Amino acid sequence: MPSIPASSFLTLNAAAEALSQDKIVLFPTETFYGLGCDAMNPDAVGAVFSIKKRALSMPLPVIIGTREKLASIVSYVPPQAEKLMNLFWPGPLSIVMPAKPEVPDLLTANAGRIAVRFSPHPTALQLCRRTDKILVASSANISGKPPVSRPEDIATDILIQCAGICVSGPKPAGGLPSTVVDISEKRNKSYVRVLRHGAISLQALEAAGFSVFDKTDASP
Repeated sequence: MPSIPASSFLTLNAAAEALSQDKIVLFPTETFYGLGCDAMNPDAVGAVFSIKKRALSMPLPVIIGTREKLASIVSYVPPQAEKLMNLFWPGPLSIVMPAKPEVPDLLTANAGRIAVRFSPHPTALQLCRRTDKILVASSANISGKPPVSRPEDIATDILIQCAGICVSGPKPAGGLPSTVVDISEKRNKSYVRVLRHGAISLQALEAAGFSVFDKTDASP
């Protein structure tokens, strides 16, 4: 990886320390490299938006290191969401749920909802646990550009604005991003609504027994 200065690489411990100091860090997830920070720090969250050139109307996803952390950011876990977690977490499934009032409005784009996933990647998992924080884990790319699964493909403009990059653990799989879903009520029935197709397919959700529909469908 000759294009990345040696000083930009962080050990797992150094990456956790940087995140604890409210810095921005690049790290691998099960799908792509992520751009992360303490999700509860509005200044750090704002920096991620700025680095990615991401519209403030687009909320940022977060990852957790334990299921117990949900209680600090989510005000209500729908029963269908609980079932999804039991079947697909840890895994590349982000579930959108109602956010607690203390979650920064900037993070949720003032929508009052937050997309959460429990990443199975050991590095992402350890960073959450070592910092004891909920972490932003947005793809490490300029908004609108393809996500990256190799460190050398991370844009220099992004790298120079971060504390560094942690390459510990397995390489991201690449391919598809995490699937994003929420729970919708229609005709007195709960449905899993797919907001973004990804690594967990609609067919896999249906095979697990869920009533599923795509967000673009007029009706389930």
